[in-house]
Amino acid sequence: MEAGAGDGARALLRILRDLPGGLRAEELLAPHTTFRIGGRAFALYEPPTEDALAEAVVRARSHGFPWRMLGGGSKLLIPDRGFPGLVLSTAGLRSWHEEGEFLRVGAGVPLARVARRGAWALAGIPGTVGGAVAMNAGTRHGSIAEQVVWVQALLPTGRVHTFSPAECGFTYRDSLFRRLRLPVLAVGLRLQPCQDLAPFLRERAKSQPLGLPSAGCVFRNPPDGRSAGWLIDQCGLKGARIGDAVVSEHHANFICNLGHARASDVLELVDRVQDTVVSEFGVWLKLELEVVGE
Repeated sequence: MEAGAGDGARALLRILRDLPGGLRAEELLAPHTTFRIGGRAFALYEPPTEDALAEAVVRARSHGFPWRMLGGGSKLLIPDRGFPGLVLSTAGLRSWHEEGEFLRVGAGVPLARVARRGAWALAGIPGTVGGAVAMNAGTRHGSIAEQVVWVQALLPTGRVHTFSPAECGFTYRDSLFRRLRLPVLAVGLRLQPCQDLAPFLRERAKSQPLGLPSAGCVFRNPPDGRSAGWLIDQCGLKGARIGDAVVSEHHANFICNLGHARASDVLELVDRVQDTVVSEFGVWLKLELEVVGE
């Protein structure tokens, strides 16, 4: 971490030390991501309640510290230099209330648990409900937006607002919450009749490189109907490697960490893939992966 990190970490501890929950200074973020890549944050805070999370955000903002949310750590690339501010984990926000076909869950509830209960189209997607809503996670069978009844999120003023589906601004792998960096606190979902998830999980296991750390699909599918993975494959880029970052031989839209990949390796490989695909097909692949700090 860069010079001055110790001072920043100590300042954050002073600001947040009276809040409930876990607070750790200079926390290494790589173990908190599915990519297993990334440097240290000034501090990582795990609030036990939505009110505590909101208060932490308000305090960080008022003292000029950057902050960001961290759910299951998928679809995320953290720089090697780390994050010079506060990272808020939603791991403690796991409230669960079920009433008939409706479910109210905290942002930190694992998506796999919700899939088992009635969001079967999302089976096999890693991460948490809050992150899934922010990026409108989905598969070819559907997206989470189709089941959202409401979303509670924190406004820049520090006030909690309940958004209707129409207000959420859902688009392909995006939402208002992602675009405006509004922390998702809780979500209301309409459940579908339960189905056997085994076929969906087998389908994902066959089509994706689940044995190596990755962040899931790196690029969004272009609007012309062709998949990003197909375009990358047609360019002969499967197996392309920089350092320990490699384009998967199993699924070309995955970049995997062979063990010691750095964020800089991944970003250089991303550039190579984008440049090659635009040269061969005239299509610029947009990132589905979120690169922290960009």
